[in-house]
Formats: sequence, structure tokens, C-alpha cells
Amino acid sequence: MDGLLLDTERLYFDAFRRTLTALDLPQDDALFRSLVGTNNILGNQLLTAGLAGRITLDDFNTVWDADIRSELQNGIPVKPGVRDVILALQAADLPYIIATSTRTAKAFAHLERAGIADLFPEIVGGDQVNVSKPAPDIYLLAAERLRLAPATCAAFEDSENGVRAAHAAGMVTVQVPDVVPPTADLIALGHHIAPTLLDGARHIGLHPATC
Repeated sequence: MDGLLLDTERLYFDAFRRTLTALDLPQDDALFRSLVGTNNILGNQLLTAGLAGRITLDDFNTVWDADIRSELQNGIPVKPGVRDVILALQAADLPYIIATSTRTAKAFAHLERAGIADLFPEIVGGDQVNVSKPAPDIYLLAAERLRLAPATCAAFEDSENGVRAAHAAGMVTVQVPDVVPPTADLIALGHHIAPTLLDGARHIGLHPATC
């Protein structure tokens, strides 16, 4: 969801950098990148380790969360092509679902604020599985909810953790990179990479190509 449907990862990244500055801590882009695509539990574990005792997790998150809330007050921007792709899936009577590391209630609230909650009848949130991405659990549960074999599903992702999760689940995987470009090791998986969600959908035949 974040970084693929909603243009929020860049916002979170900028807020992360401002928080480090406000707390007189050195910039650490690699630490932020490690958090992308993880659920709340794993993300907090990685953040705690990355801060290495320089500040408590609660104190850091208090400043970071306040910055993010301030930025989200004016709404949440939607990535280009999202509505177009979903309407095409609906027209073709193809089932779809959101599989996000974000907690279910928070994910739904963000979709509502972005004005696209009506497009997504069901969400599998990070709080519904015991193991976060890059483990395949969330995608396996999503396929189960859709009553489909994972190998018959396509997964769209922006993050490395998400790509690894979808690939491990055996799904056709399309990456639309956002704030973190794919590494050489990730590209070696052989998944599809597209500049936009719409391009990715067209590439695997889920959206009619334009003339």
C-alpha cells in the first residue's frame, strides 16, 4: 500500500530525516530503507537496533510520528494510475486484495483519507500474520482469502521486503520501485520491474495496452 498505492514512503522518509536532525542524530538513510515493507513489530526492532542506545524508541517515535501526522493533515496523495488499474480489474471481474505490512485499521484509515477506500473491499494487514515480509506469510494469507492458488496470483510491490515476500509465495511479482531502487541481488530474482503501477499491469496483461 505505502509507496505503491499511496505516495507516503517519500513523506515518511523526509520526516525520518527531519526527526534525526531535530534529535541531533546523524543521518542514516540505510536504516530507513531497512524499515520499508516491514510490519510494526519488526520495524521497531530494526529501529531500536539502528539507534543503538542513543535514544529510546519511544522518544524517537514520538517526534517522528508527530512530524508524519502534521504532513498528513492535508490528505494522503495517491500514486498515478491506481484508480485506472483497479477499475480495469473490476471490469474484467478479477479479484484483488491489499496485502500490506501496515496494521489493518491504520491501512483502512489511510485509504479513507486518500479517498480510495471504496476501491478496496478487503485488506490483509501486517497484524493478521505472525511473521512480517520478507516472509511470504501475508501473501499466502491474501491468496487464501481470495480462494486462489498463490501461483495464479500477481503481486505488485515497491519494496525489497515485499518483493521477496511475494516471490517466496510463488506469485508473479511486479516491482514498482519508490524511494528504494532495486539492488543487483534483488534484480537477480528475475521478477518484473516497471516505472509505474499502470505500466506494470500492462506488462503482465492485467490492463489493456494503449494504441
